[in-house]
Amino acid sequence: MADQGQDSNVYAGVAATASALTDVRAVNVDFDAKRDILTLEARLGAGPFLPSRALSDGTMRFVALSVIEADASFGGVICMEEPENGIHPAKIEAMVSLLRDLAVDPAEEPGSDNPLRQVVVNTHSPRFVVFQDDSDMLLALPKTIVRDGETVQTVSFAPLWDTWRALGRRDVVSKGVIGDYLTAPDDAPMLLDYPGREIEGIA
Repeated sequence: MADQGQDSNVYAGVAATASALTDVRAVNVDFDAKRDILTLEARLGAGPFLPSRALSDGTMRFVALSVIEADASFGGVICMEEPENGIHPAKIEAMVSLLRDLAVDPAEEPGSDNPLRQVVVNTHSPRFVVFQDDSDMLLALPKTIVRDGETVQTVSFAPLWDTWRALGRRDVVSKGVIGDYLTAPDDAPMLLDYPGREIEGIA
């Protein structure tokens, strides 16, 4: 039988991580002994526990990432497409922080407190890009190659020139190439974060 106190600590940790991104206040796993079914549940705000089927895709994504973050045995490569989808722009920095926490810290030895995980994401979001370290970014660029006598259109992934990824490579780019992702136009609209505060809006 599982240690109930340990389970409670895990549930509390998952809820605390997820709450930085969405209105999850608590998580639980309901066991239906008659049907031998486990159901993930989450409490949003002051409401009752809801089964996973009643939660939005965005909320489930955040809870799943929070579960992975809490599970030291989970390793390998995690791939996500546009992780900023479904969250308020003001929460993107928290999403970036969570994804960074999921990945192994290359400066430390892998172990139970530093699981061997790599996180790969793609994005078109300026808000997501501005929170990245230069060395963590690769820019997808169109490329023409000749293969078996045929001209083929493909994609190359170029690093920024002043990073370790650029060492020994010719297909590097300057940060100016992604300048549109790092600055907002003068006429950019403002988005309401919460009452009393405004944040800059970038489409």
